[in-house]
Amino acid sequence: MQELDNDEIDKFIPDSKIPIRIGFIKGNSTPAVVSLWYVCKNGKIYCATQKTAKIVSYLQKNPVCGFEIAADKPPYKGIRGEGTVRILNETGAYVLDILIEKYLGEKESTLSKFLKSNSKDEVAIEITPQKILHYDYSKRMKGA
Repeated sequence: MQELDNDEIDKFIPDSKIPIRIGFIKGNSTPAVVSLWYVCKNGKIYCATQKTAKIVSYLQKNPVCGFEIAADKPPYKGIRGEGTVRILNETGAYVLDILIEKYLGEKESTLSKFLKSNSKDEVAIEITPQKILHYDYSKRMKGA
């Protein structure tokens, strides 16, 4: 399997501030998708969310997910895959700080203050990719 890191994603998807879309199975066995900020480290994908978020309980019960990181504008290209998930209670605030810097920058904002004020209740979602596929429709969408 190909190693996944932010540099690889940034080369493939120029807008590195787009979220990851995570597909999972809800408690009633129906599929759902949630978009979250992400960062790749050491071949894994990390997100942060409040420990009371529904996605956390669903992923704890069924730790398998699908994911996609892709631009919304043509030409369409991105990565998608499948992975297994671990919920990391102790590193949520740390991952949140990394995500705030990536998505909001170092300048303090109203949103960054709000997110940091609730960081004690953050958990990290760690996705270990099992399968990764790249796609790039640039050639077939030329002129679109």
